[in-house]
Formats: sequence, C-alpha cells, structure tokens
Amino acid sequence: MKVKEIMKSPVITVNKNATIKECGDLLEKHGINGAPVVDDNRVVGLITKADIFKSILPRYPEIFKDERHLMDFEYMEERIRKVTKIEVSELMGSPAMTLDQETPIVKAGSIMVLRKIKQMPVMKDDKLVGIITLTDVFRNLMEKAGKG
Repeated sequence: MKVKEIMKSPVITVNKNATIKECGDLLEKHGINGAPVVDDNRVVGLITKADIFKSILPRYPEIFKDERHLMDFEYMEERIRKVTKIEVSELMGSPAMTLDQETPIVKAGSIMVLRKIKQMPVMKDDKLVGIITLTDVFRNLMEKAGKG
C-alpha cells in the first residue's frame, strides 16, 4: 500500500510569515498537531504544537540559574505573549522532510520512527498533495493485521 492511499488531503498549511498566535489558532481550529509551512506554495518547513510549547518553556540554563521560573506564572505568561508575536519561520523545523505519494506506507512509518517525527508532508512532483502521520500508518497496519 502506498502513502497516497491513506494520506489526508487537502492539507491545512500555514504561511511562514504568520505569527505563532495565528498558527496556534489554526492548529486548534482544525484539531491538528502540526502543519506544513509554505512560502509561495512551496513547502519550506513544518511547525507543530510541540515546537511552540518548547519555545515557551524556560531553557535549561534559565532553570539551572533560577528554578522559580517553573512556578512563576507571570513569567510564563510574559514568555507566551512574546512567543505568540514571532513569525512561524523562526520556530519551524526546516527543511521539511517530505515523502513522495508513491512511497510504501511501511517505509514511510520507518522513516518517521527513525527520524523521530510524527507527520510528513506528501508530495507529487514538487506539489503538496497530502499529509501523513505515524498514527495513520499505525492504524492502517493494525487494520490490515486484523483482516489476516
């Protein structure tokens, strides 16, 4: 079975110049964990809720220097305000790893596990045609196993 048979399409994308607030609102509105980042209809990266959350958390040196950052909600609120104003291009994972729509799903799943990524944009030639998640691959494989 090929990626094109189980990918989700159309794909919700976010522009690289969107703010993190706009991106977060988009992810929540559509109930998704991440989205390909585009610039002039080219996939240039991927942004996830985890990327956003990690940017809000204090860095290790900050925690080491002063552990109160973990309990200081005013400090965290200020960090959130600052992060939500920056552009997606500053936080996105780049370059985006993509899959061809003809990739076998087991290979796609293997790539995601080895690279520790949970979703990948799917391309046909140079055009974004879908997105696939590790959950999609797992669900499909379990369905196939149940039929055998």
